[in-house]
Amino acid sequence: MTRQELDATLARLGLKVPEAERDDLTDAARFIEEMAVSVKKPRSVAAEPAHIVAFPKG
Repeated sequence: MTRQELDATLARLGLKVPEAERDDLTDAARFIEEMAVSVKKPRSVAAEPAHIVAFPKG
């Protein structure tokens, strides 16, 4: 995301973000985009950690 894209998005949303934080957001945007691509990879149901069942011994 370029600085211009960020400024346009913040203006459209009506968010007031200080200049220093806008620079940080612009720098971090590429990492967020990389994570989004990684998360959207197709995975089987077995890859979901919530499907791991462990019953307490007792």
